[in-house]
Amino acid sequence: MPGLPMWFLCEELRVAPSNFEEKLGGGGFGSVFKGRLQDGTSVAVKHLEKPSLDMKGFLAEVKTIGSIHHFNLVKLIGHCKDKSHQLLVYGYLNWQIRKRIAIDVAKGLAYLHEERSQKVIHLDVKPQKVLLDENFNGKVSDFGLSKVIDRDKSQVVTTIRGNPG
Repeated sequence: MPGLPMWFLCEELRVAPSNFEEKLGGGGFGSVFKGRLQDGTSVAVKHLEKPSLDMKGFLAEVKTIGSIHHFNLVKLIGHCKDKSHQLLVYGYLNWQIRKRIAIDVAKGLAYLHEERSQKVIHLDVKPQKVLLDENFNGKVSDFGLSKVIDRDKSQVVTTIRGNPG
């Protein structure tokens, strides 16, 4: 279907990032590796390290970020799930120059909080969740802990989520 993230075979993604050798970062749900698709496109592959325990988070992230499209939000290209792997494939974004990042992040969060029919509360914004593309545009990423709420609610009660930092 147009607009939905592409489904990949996990075998082709294990090969894409040199079998997960070039690590870009990590967090509470897994690690992110640089990869390259067969057509030469650079990607970031998030490998969820405890797939059987994180199924709910994996499906939530695929559903949430796969349905949201905005200039300041990281693009989910595709995903893979099998018995032993859960992988999320994002556009690769350049981290070398940190220009305009605060304004871009604010615009992305404003979109999630104020400009959608249903608000999306990220619940885990921190520097590791913000990526820069090749044009130095800041992108908010990692929606595994996010919460969707109705527009008419002015307050939301939730438990603390994510990792410190």
